[in-house]
Amino acid sequence: MGTKAPTDTSLRTQVYDSLRDALTAGQFAPGQKLSFRYIASTLGVSLTPVREAIRRLVAEGALEMRPGRSVRVPLMTKAKILELRDIRLALEGLATEKAAAVATRDEVARLRRIAAELVAVRSRGDSPADRLKIREFHFALYGIARQPILLRAIEGLWLQTGPYMNLLYPDYVASPLGPERRLRIVAALQAHDAAAARRELEGDIYDALSYVAGLADAAGNIAPAQPLQAKRRRGRSSLPPSGALAFP
Repeated sequence: MGTKAPTDTSLRTQVYDSLRDALTAGQFAPGQKLSFRYIASTLGVSLTPVREAIRRLVAEGALEMRPGRSVRVPLMTKAKILELRDIRLALEGLATEKAAAVATRDEVARLRRIAAELVAVRSRGDSPADRLKIREFHFALYGIARQPILLRAIEGLWLQTGPYMNLLYPDYVASPLGPERRLRIVAALQAHDAAAARRELEGDIYDALSYVAGLADAAGNIAPAQPLQAKRRRGRSSLPPSGALAFP
């Protein structure tokens, strides 16, 4: 009994982290219903850690409980996406500013590598990998700031906007502006130019979420896009790496 509790705690954390990362990387579609049993089967775990993880995500606003105890990814409105945009501008701009002040040579090199990998997967048209690389770049950037409370707040915002990343494909991401901005962010961090880094990052967020808001209908509702799925993994007996879920 003494060794079981830490194992159970670790499993609950892994399930929660996997679901959270899938949401922030756009692997679920807005309005999509989630089956507890299917998630448990896909992750190779029992229903208990899945229920606990989903309860946490409902409390955080990333999922919503529906009648009959079903769960779904929330739908989005123009007003909500614009509110999230403005909050993200403030918090992620702050994190970028702080990151630029303390970034090391190795951290800058890692960001540059991720930016190059993103260009490579985008050139192949690999949209699932593209979404994961976008998330990796942003959170590598914010992690440099060494502000864990701020980072957690940003993760909560991405939980709500992540499912709408799919709406950026293929038209919005076809622009060269995103890759160019990422390179300018890397250069600003290398020069410890906090103002320039923040300006480029805020431009990236503003343009992307304004584009999504512009897709709203006359009533202000944003139609969901189906997620661009990675190849489904079969026969797994353990949890996949963070961010590697592939749900239908």
